Amino acid sequence: MADTSHRRTCVIAVDGSKYANDAVTWFKNNVHKPGDRVLFVTAIDHRKHMQYGLHVSPKAVTMTPGNPDSITHAFAAEDKKANEVLEKVKAAIDGSGMECEFFKMSGDPGECIVQKAKDTEADLIVTGCRGLGTIRRTFIGSVSDFIIHHSDCPVFVCRH
Repeated sequence: MADTSHRRTCVIAVDGSKYANDAVTWFKNNVHKPGDRVLFVTAIDHRKHMQYGLHVSPKAVTMTPGNPDSITHAFAAEDKKANEVLEKVKAAIDGSGMECEFFKMSGDPGECIVQKAKDTEADLIVTGCRGLGTIRRTFIGSVSDFIIHHSDCPVFVCRH
């Protein structure tokens, strides 16, 4: 039986991308030890759908009547995608012997991952990286950059 006097808690960020899948595989093959508590976290960022019905002009930001059904449909599609991401992770680790928990969170992905790590006193966060250049990363942001700069625990960014 594994020594669980100090079980490691590892948070693995997943979003269904090739890069996240590579990070899961790397973790499974190189880091995981029996007895580890492994938390797979995916985040649904609904903020992009909240712009429906917003009109921005140089003078004001106003709400215009939007179609609530389109927002509801968009939220449901994102929720379905998150469920599919977690199901694919479950299939990828099937038979690995990992003690896993799966979390679907709502909010900014970087913030959700860092918060889950803080809440669970994680020993490590593992995430993938899209490999954006400096200029693109500056303008559109990077989840892995956010995690690195805001996490209280070590972060491994898996690049392939």
